[in-house]
Formats: sequence, C-alpha cells, structure tokens
Amino acid sequence: MTREEVWQAVAESLKPRFGQLLDVRDVRRVRRVAGDAWQVTVVLAAKSGDVHVADVVVDNAGKITPALDADHVVEAVRRADEKKAPSELPPELADFGADVGAPSDGDDVPGLEMLEEVEEPIETRVAALIAKADPKSLQEARELLPRMLTDHDSRGRTLLTMAAVELSLKEPALARGYLEAAAREFADRFDLDALEKAATLALAIDGRDAFAGSPVHVLLERSRARLRPFNSIFDARSFAGLPEHLREKLESHLELRTLAPEEMLVTEGQPSRDVFVVKSGLLGVWLEKPSGGSWLVRCCFPGWLLGESSVLGGERPRCTASLRAERVSEVWVCPGSHVRALMEEDLAFGQRIAETKQMHRIDSFFSMHETMGQLDVQVRDEVLSCIQRLETFSDETLLLPANEVPSSALLVAWGSVALFEDSKKIGEIPADSFYGVRDAIHHIAPSVAAYALPGTTVAFFEGTRLQKLCERSPEHVVAVLERLG
Repeated sequence: MTREEVWQAVAESLKPRFGQLLDVRDVRRVRRVAGDAWQVTVVLAAKSGDVHVADVVVDNAGKITPALDADHVVEAVRRADEKKAPSELPPELADFGADVGAPSDGDDVPGLEMLEEVEEPIETRVAALIAKADPKSLQEARELLPRMLTDHDSRGRTLLTMAAVELSLKEPALARGYLEAAAREFADRFDLDALEKAATLALAIDGRDAFAGSPVHVLLERSRARLRPFNSIFDARSFAGLPEHLREKLESHLELRTLAPEEMLVTEGQPSRDVFVVKSGLLGVWLEKPSGGSWLVRCCFPGWLLGESSVLGGERPRCTASLRAERVSEVWVCPGSHVRALMEEDLAFGQRIAETKQMHRIDSFFSMHETMGQLDVQVRDEVLSCIQRLETFSDETLLLPANEVPSSALLVAWGSVALFEDSKKIGEIPADSFYGVRDAIHHIAPSVAAYALPGTTVAFFEGTRLQKLCERSPEHVVAVLERLG
C-alpha cells in the first residue's frame, strides 16, 4: 500500500462510526519483523485544536489495529482536559510576583546584546581551534567535538578528528579507541577512502607489527575483500544452485545496468518489478525516517540479492527501501515475473529467495529498532548470523521451559508468546519483541516458561553464538544486547 492509500483507508474506516469527528493527521512507515507497516495518527478535530486520539497500525493487507471505538475518544478528551486544567494557587500566593515589573526598554536588560549575536557554527569553532594547535586550543576542541557526534552522516569523520586531537594531546590510548569507532562507521558505509585514512593513523600509533591484525586493519581488509566484483550472477549464493537449463532461461532475460555515483536504482514506495544482483561497486540501502527524510542503513557489496519484493510482495508489490549507487556500480537486472517462474520450477531456489527476504526484513527492523539501531552494521550482521530458524506454530507450543538455561533467545515476528509461572499466565511478549536474550547470554535460568500461542511466528537465535559474540565484543555491544526485551 502507498502512503496515500493508507491515509484514505483509515479515513474511510472512521466515517461510518465517527463521521467528521475524527480525522487523520500523519502517516509514517514503520519497520516490523513480519514486514513493513504504517503508523497513522488519528485526532479529534476540535475548534480549540486537534486532540490526539490514537496511533493505529495498518499492515500491508490493509488491516487496521486497534479498532477505534467511543472509549478511545472519551479517554482522549479526558487526557486533554487534564492537561488544560490550570493548577490553582493558594490565595496567599495569588499575587506573588505581581509587583515585579519588567524593564520597558529592551536595552536595559542585562546581557540582551549577547542574545542578538549569531553563534558561530560549532564545526567552524572546532576547525579554528585545531588550526591553532596549541594545547589550550586542542583541549577546548576536545570538549566541543562530542557535540558533533549527533550528526549521523558525519559521525565517522568526527570520530577520526577526535582521534587526531587525542594523538596531538599525547593520548594514544584514547586516540586508538576513537579510531576503531571511526573505522566501524566507515566500514558500515564502505567508505574505503576514509577507512584508509583511519588505517594510516592507526599504523602511525601502533607500528607495523601491532597494526597487523588490529581491529582497524581487519575492517580494512574485510571491506576490500567484499568489494571484489563477481564474474557471474551464478556466483551469488541465491543463484549458485540453479540447474543448467534454468540458468539458460535466466540469462536470456538478464540485463547488466551501470549506475553513476548517487544514481537511484529504485525509490522506496514505488512499484517493485525487478530483482537485482550487485555485480560490482556498492549500493546503499536508504530507509525513510518516521520523522521525515531518509538515512543510509547499510551498503550492499557484490553478490547481494535485492528486490525480492517483486516476487514475494503479493499484489502490486512496492519497494521497501530506496537503493542508490554509492560509487560507479554494475547491477544485474531481471524482471520479477521471470524469477518467479524459476522459483516455481525449482523449489529450493524459491526457498533461498524467501529466506533472503525474511533476513532483509529483520535487518530493516534492526536498523530502525530503538536499541538494535545503536549497533553498527558489522555487529548487526553477526547477530543475524545467530538466527537458527524461523518457525510458525499452529498450536500452543512450549518454547523455553521454566528453571532451565535457555538454549535460544526469541524474537516474536508475528502473534505473541505467553509467559507462565507454574500454571498461571503472567504476561505476553507481543510481536516485534525479544525474549530471553539476557538469560541466554549470561546462562540464567528464568522461573517462567514461554509458550508460543497459535498462529505465532518466532525467530530463534542460538544462545551459544550470542554468548560468544558478547565475549569478543566491546562493552557497549553487550550492554545493548542485554537491554533487548
């Protein structure tokens, strides 16, 4: 569904019960494990201003949850009245401050002239301080630089600058930490030029012997290896097992397209018609932010399969992300209809495409997740590699018994998981939620049992692999994983 279709569907669903009382104010895409959905803000249109009633979710099948009723409106009005109610002061304080007058002339207000000055951009101030190069200026730049880390697009460059400042202040240990963080940012974006600058600085700090095998060196070599072009589409994992007669069918419909840097291959929300495999170069995956705009969540290197929505997206499939060339790139393009025909002839091939789509869905969910989104792409990939299977349960099924260390952690993709203490149900884990990650990592035996309710789909993460991931990861990664669920 498009944004306009979602807007109209919700608006039309409100009319029979509420008439003109309720209206739609905002529609934004949200990422879920089971696929994309839309979050819609519904308001009570009053003369005094809009009153927020609820945020409903619309899935790609058009189902709207929750179904709004009169109770939602009454509760919204009650909340609005509580916000408007003034806090009455006791009579003895009613005139407090009434005799304190404000200066009639703005020039008499102390310090007002300072407010009229336009503050110099922090980037300019930092650059000027670093250019001075004296210890006092560098110390001041050190204090200002962390404020620049909020800019997602320039975070890597800021960390690299912080490393250079620490090196100038004779703090090689701090510089090394910032360098490794900068290298992870550059590796996420496959910015090899910037990654090589970070490697050059790391080499100067560590020396040749210590640099070999260091985190920055590993990231650089891994990124270089991933950018090696593919000679044939059949070297890609999804297409590697196709028999010869199906390869010939595929090749007859293949087109090799060359993209210039920053050229868009597809745009999020437009019809999805083709399947793509990256031959060379680099494609960026850009997702819309709920607050507007878009951001780069990962880069796809040679061998990556993209565009699975064209064959697995149901009727009128739409692109779930924008794809942009980040450098000169070559992409194999095949119409979705022809790939779908191959999937029907070769069930194993169809299964590989379906698995790829589900992994991309979970990856998109991770990238927008409040907690998982704090991790860099390399770590998110390692977490994805811990997935054992996805399974759907038609009956109530025990997943994790009580008083035992869980062998797996859970991510609920659809439905819900019920928690029982003895025979008493004490809660439910809803869709798009984790359960058991901390217990699996730290070998804790919970006192409750987890049951999948009928119709629930669950992704299982291997506990041992999660634990090993934490053992070799920095503390901030462990802290993020511990907070899941």
